[in-house]
Formats: sequence, C-alpha cells, structure tokens
Amino acid sequence: MVKGQKVVIDVNIFISAFGWGGKPLKVMELLERGEIKNCISEEIVKELCTAIAYHKLAFPKKLQTDILEFVLAYSDIHEPAEHLNIASDANDNKFVECALSANARFVITGDKGLLSLNQFRGIKIITAEEFLKMGR
Repeated sequence: MVKGQKVVIDVNIFISAFGWGGKPLKVMELLERGEIKNCISEEIVKELCTAIAYHKLAFPKKLQTDILEFVLAYSDIHEPAEHLNIASDANDNKFVECALSANARFVITGDKGLLSLNQFRGIKIITAEEFLKMGR
C-alpha cells in the first residue's frame, strides 16, 4: 500500500467502525496515521449525516458529531465530474463517481451490490478485510 493512497470509504464502513469496531476500525486507524486519504463528495456527506442519525443505530448525538468531525477531518472533498449508472442500487453510484474524480484506486465497502462490481475503470471495489490484507 502506498502511503497517502487515495480511497473512497463507504458510509457503512464508518458506521461499522464507530459502532462495532473490527476491520472497519482498523481502516480508520490507517486514516488517522495518514497511511490512506479518504475522498468524499457532498452526496456522501449527506448520506453519512442521514445514516448516523438512524433511530435503529441509537448513536448518541455526541457520537454522531464525533463521527462527522472525524470523517471531515480525514477526508478531501471532491465534486464528481461524471454521473454513472453502474450499481444495482442507484444510491451507490456516488462512491464510484467520487473515486473517479479523485483518482482514488479503491472503494472500501461492505455493500454486496457495490462489491459485485469488483472494479470499474481500474478502481478496485473491496471489503475492509481485503484492503487490510493488501497492506501486509
């Protein structure tokens, strides 16, 4: 793994990291150490804000704020130049669009629909576990 490697981290990875830890949390640790750089778009930030406030997650307001602050502190915002229609769920296209505009090499996700794409124009779409194995 190249230091400062650009990636796009799906909202579900942030939710998993802060809610349950595990491999997604290890990805957050790479972000904190500057080993990877997350790229986000305005659309991804909006989805994150909605997701962290889901009633079923029961994340306290302080944790919601901490998650949002963390993501913004360790991410560069990119405006997608191209709109795609490749994912089975149209809401997932934004992650690949962001990766394209940022020249990111990876989309890290737990979303089965996105993962089924495998890759798109040289962007690998992989799980947190697969990403972590690459660096070893």
